[in-house]
Amino acid sequence: MAIPNQTKHESARKLPGYYRINSRWENRRRRPDDDVFLEVTVTTDKIIQAENTFIRWLKTTEKGTVSLDNKKVTCWYCGGVWLHYTVNINVIFLYLHSSGEDAFDSLADCTNEIAQLLYQNNPDVSIR
Repeated sequence: MAIPNQTKHESARKLPGYYRINSRWENRRRRPDDDVFLEVTVTTDKIIQAENTFIRWLKTTEKGTVSLDNKKVTCWYCGGVWLHYTVNINVIFLYLHSSGEDAFDSLADCTNEIAQLLYQNNPDVSIR
């Protein structure tokens, strides 16, 4: 929960596993028309439960198909971010893309929403 007069990005900086915006990197190396990609690794011993939690959340977002590396891939849209995921034995890999002036903010909002959902429903989850 955010402290009064504190933005959600400031409160996320204090929580492990939440996406933190690095404004110095963004302002120094990025042009407003650049694409921004983020890979998130979610690990847990109960991967099926974590994936089911994530799938329930995905059902609340817009779904589409894009071409990625010449393959049709199902993606979901979350407030300025397109994402898709893959699952391995004990790992969920999330691949997120945003662009434009607010790309970092959009990525932070989306990933922090996902992190909060996963942490609340799967206490043993680790997010990197």
